[in-house]
Amino acid sequence: MRTAIITKIFRFESAHKLEYHQGKCAQLHGHSYKLEVSLCNSIKEAPGQSDYGMVMDFSDLSRIVKEAVIARLDHKELGEATGVYATAEHLVHWIWEQLVIAGIPKNVLYRLRLWETESSYTELSQDIL
Repeated sequence: MRTAIITKIFRFESAHKLEYHQGKCAQLHGHSYKLEVSLCNSIKEAPGQSDYGMVMDFSDLSRIVKEAVIARLDHKELGEATGVYATAEHLVHWIWEQLVIAGIPKNVLYRLRLWETESSYTELSQDIL
């Protein structure tokens, strides 16, 4: 049985404020977020099926992420949209939970990287859950 990791990248624009933060982030401000969603699973060995040779069809992954996460966060204030204190660290956990609720199995969801800026991201993976 062969295994592979696939990754799809998404972008969204959102605002947040960190009211307890002792810096600029205490004020309402926005970011251009980049979200990397990686799945790890065995490659499907079902000749004749549409997803033969794939971990998951990228279009299926895209649909799930867009419906469960992007549509709920894009051009929104993140604390209001998620109900969490909107640090990147809390947000990546919230995103993980939403993807599992949307049907991506916990053992297949491998890693999330949430980029808040071009040079700063937080990561959540099966290794640290």
